[in-house]
Formats: sequence, structure tokens, C-alpha cells
Amino acid sequence: MNILFIEEVNLRKMVVYDLHNLSESLSLSGHQVYAIYYEHDWHIDGFFDLGSLKTKEDDGISRAFSGASVCLRCPGFIKIPGLSRISAAFTHYFEIQKTIKENGIDAIVLYSVPTNGWQAIHLARKFNIPVVFRSVDILHTLVSYPVLNKVTKLYEKWVYANVDMILPNTPQYAEYVTDMGAAESKVKLLLFPIDIGFFRPSVDCSEVRQKWGLQESDRVIVFIGTLFKFSGLDGFIRQFPEVLKQIPKAKLLIVGDGAQRPQLERIIAELGLEKQVIITGFQLYQTMPQYINLATVCINPFLITDDTRDIFPSKIVQYIACGKAAVATPLPGIKTLLPGESHGVVYASSAGETAREVISLLKSTERRQRLGDAGLNYVRQVHSHEKIAHQLESVLEEVITKKKSGTVSK
Repeated sequence: MNILFIEEVNLRKMVVYDLHNLSESLSLSGHQVYAIYYEHDWHIDGFFDLGSLKTKEDDGISRAFSGASVCLRCPGFIKIPGLSRISAAFTHYFEIQKTIKENGIDAIVLYSVPTNGWQAIHLARKFNIPVVFRSVDILHTLVSYPVLNKVTKLYEKWVYANVDMILPNTPQYAEYVTDMGAAESKVKLLLFPIDIGFFRPSVDCSEVRQKWGLQESDRVIVFIGTLFKFSGLDGFIRQFPEVLKQIPKAKLLIVGDGAQRPQLERIIAELGLEKQVIITGFQLYQTMPQYINLATVCINPFLITDDTRDIFPSKIVQYIACGKAAVATPLPGIKTLLPGESHGVVYASSAGETAREVISLLKSTERRQRLGDAGLNYVRQVHSHEKIAHQLESVLEEVITKKKSGTVSK
């Protein structure tokens, strides 16, 4: 099959996530895969840089899997606030149309709504090809401006009503899209895929251990990811002196960066924890299994908010795929798939409770091993990227067949 993925975030720079895993998995299965995206994090290079309407092309890209090959296309736009998205709406329309015609696209997998979603659906109808929507976020909540938030929500409803299939990655998102008007018959759960040959136990982590001055005897607590304001790390760091009272060799390794970093660094300095808490900044995706295997325990202390309630952070699956016990906030998006210790996760509702559970796990090798084995068994059975890619292939073949036979509404 010739498959086109469409997003509105920078696929070249964004951390490896669901789209990279799915598109590259299909590439490894022998399909020709293309991806069109919007450079959401654009910046101006010099006073006279007003952008370009020309498409930037990158062939043979692989970020999640060695040997994969995805052809990336980034349509141009005008680098003026406000006009950037408006101009991109037009350039994306023409680039999507060109890609469909020149490459014989059989199906579109859509992740986005306002910048290029309606274009994808309109052109899919024109060329009689199906659109499958991949639901991994409540999109309108990601828009910071109230007016645009409401407009995006209306776009969402229209998109969900007009695509041929919707593939949420959690039961919460399945419920959300149906509440937004999607027909239940068009909604099928497709879990987050992970390369269990890459994220695995017993990866040599001596290089990163040495890089950050950690000793074999240190009891390392690892957090991986973008430092959003809702990370919950500020509260956990304030509890860290309590962890150190009982586990003097404890170290907290925060592998990531983001808007919250300055606040975390201030708290670390206030508490005099510069030697016990390390923020590494963003590290190469290829090193993530090393950092996770460095851990004694992994954490995800996200605050429960409207933005986080239904999400399923990929880091959780990566932790347990490496055989690590994880302590996490009981986000409904996680708990519906990982009910608890039977799946390798301990839930804690506050920073203080998180600290207590971390202490308990650091003290008990047997409990850590039991949780690690349980999580590893679950991931291998359910989340392998080969299995998820096969499920996606089946969905695409189904909607392509129905579209050609005229049994899917146009």
C-alpha cells in the first residue's frame, strides 16, 4: 500500500512518538509511506526571513526504527504570526493533492484538525480514498487562545463525523470521539506500539552512568520526557529530602527539558539537592533504553488536569518494556490499560504518596522484580510494534476495500 500520514507538528524535531512508530512500522512491513507536516515550531532566521511557499522534502527518514524509510514533506508558509497557519492551510492543500496524485496514495492516516485536516478529508473524497483518524489527544485543549479553542473543537466534531475510521489509543479517547459525534461503528481501539527489541531489559548503561557521575551503588529514580508544567516533578522534588532520609544513596535523574526546567532548578537549589537531582536536558532517542535501564525505579508523577486526564504517556510502556517497576499518578488514560501492579505499575495520588511508594520499592528488590516481570509480560503480549502494525494494516485494507466498493460514505 501507499500510505500518507498527515500531522501539524514538526516530525523532524519533535520527540519520537506514535506517528513515528506507526509510519515506520508500516515502512518496515514493505509499504511506501509518506508524511506531510506543519513546522509548528518555526522561527525567523534574520530580519528578511519571511518564509517560503516551497515544500521541503526529506526522503528515507527513520527516527524510531533502523532500516525504516518515510518520505517527509513540509509545505512552505509565510513566517508572520497569524498568517503562518493561514498560508499553510493553502500550501498543505496543494501538497496533499500532489502527493495523492503522484504517488497513488491508497489511504490517509490523519492526526490533525485545523491546519490540514479538512484539506485531507476534502481531497480524499475527491480521489475516493479513505481517511483514518488516529486519536492520541483531545486536540482543541492544546490550543491556548479561547476563541481558537472553540473553533478547533467545532473542526474536531466535523472531522470525526467525516472520516472513515477512528483509531483511539485509549478507551478514554474512544469514549471522547463518540461523545463528539463519531459513530461507534467507526471507532476501533489501537494501542500504542513499541519496539520491544529496542526497549528491553539488560541494556548496557555504563556509558550514561559514567556521563552523569552515577555510581553502581546509587539507587536511581528516572523520569523521561518533556518538562511540562503538569509534570508533577516540582512536588516530587520537594519530597525528595524524605526519600534521602531513608535511602541516602538515592539519586533523581530527569531526562528531558521544557518550560518547567527553570522552576525545577530553583527548587533543587533551594533544597540544596544539586548533587542528588540531575536534569540532563533532551538526550538522543537512541539512548533512552540506556537511561531507563540505569533506573532502579521509574516515575511519572503527572498532575491530573483536563489536559492529562485521558492521555497515555508512551514513557510508561517504555519503562515497563525495560522490566522496570513504575510509580505513576492514576491518570484514567493509563489505569484503563494498566490497572496496577499486575501490569507493572504502582499508583500514587500525591507527591507524598509517590515518595512513599518509591521508598518502598527502593527497599524491596523482590517487589521491584515482581512488578518488572509483570509489566514486561504485558508489553510483550500487547504492545509490540509488529502486532500493532499488523492491526493497522488490517484496518487500512478494510477501509480501502469498503471505499472502492462504495459501502463507506463519501
